[in-house]
Amino acid sequence: MSGPFAAAIRERARLARAALEQARRDGDADDLIVAEGEWEDVVRLARAHGVPIGVEEAAPGEGTI
Repeated sequence: MSGPFAAAIRERARLARAALEQARRDGDADDLIVAEGEWEDVVRLARAHGVPIGVEEAAPGEGTI
């Protein structure tokens, strides 16, 4: 899939990964829970629509989802 919808999913994934990395660096458990939930949600959305969002679609510091 391409176009504006796919671009929006990729941007959401980029922001989710950045938030996840930041929460891990900060050691903030509450932010980490929220960031992990957002990451998992965007991965499901991307897979459902066939939008590649990154290497193995795994969050930084994790294995494949």
